[in-house]
Amino acid sequence: MAARTNLSSQSVTLHKNQIVGQGKFRIAYAGTYVGGNRNQQEAVCKRFRDNYGVLESEFFASAFKIADKAIEYAEDWNNMCEYGKKIMITRGDVMPIGGHKYLVEPLIRYFEKYTSNNGWIANEDDVGWVVLAMEAFSHYTYHRSGGQLIVCDMQGRYRYNKYSKAKCRFEVTDVAICSRRRSYGPTDLAEKGIESFFANHTCNRFCNFDKHWARPRSPTRWFAPNSQTSMLSSADTHLLNLGNRAKFQPNLQPIYDYDSDMDSDDSEDEYVPMRF
Repeated sequence: MAARTNLSSQSVTLHKNQIVGQGKFRIAYAGTYVGGNRNQQEAVCKRFRDNYGVLESEFFASAFKIADKAIEYAEDWNNMCEYGKKIMITRGDVMPIGGHKYLVEPLIRYFEKYTSNNGWIANEDDVGWVVLAMEAFSHYTYHRSGGQLIVCDMQGRYRYNKYSKAKCRFEVTDVAICSRRRSYGPTDLAEKGIESFFANHTCNRFCNFDKHWARPRSPTRWFAPNSQTSMLSSADTHLLNLGNRAKFQPNLQPIYDYDSDMDSDDSEDEYVPMRF
């Protein structure tokens, strides 16, 4: 199973004086598991900021659907990847603490962000070779899904075990999925998220390891690349269709480039085999 879970632990002590990470939409606090298989192990407890109630509801409605689909593709990857390059996807649990909903999951130490859902990809010089494998996995999910989606927003670490290569693995959390039908909540940037990733992705040694993987033809960069996770409510879905010419600034405000030669009918030809 390609999943990192809370196992049987169903309770945590929240340490609100220890912020382990924060972004525009959410704050992550340190925690300690109480009881169960992870008793006294470190946890991370993530909740939305108070002014993002609509996004919070939409996010929690899709969080486990995203994790389960990502785990499904990670299991496929793990069955044929290089030795020591398996991917484990974190699947937490929602726990009510002090009147708020928290997504609670095992802490990942030495955390790095490798890609976002808006097309941003970290520089290999900054985070090392791991980013190449992470973006290759996103490419793989596009190919494996028949061009219907990508798993993206890859973040976590490569856990190296000097005593056993078999125990070396990627541990990843908070993934997003961009899909053609926008079926995966506010972090799903739909067709424009898919295209934006491929506009920035250059195939590397981890891509095409079993066959030539498909990719979109002439993808457009719709978003200003931003390392933070981008979220848009369901009310903005119309802006994410390829037939809509809106591009996005870093603050996700749409701008319209009417000089673009993008033909909306090109979406029929998005899924094409890669040739060398």
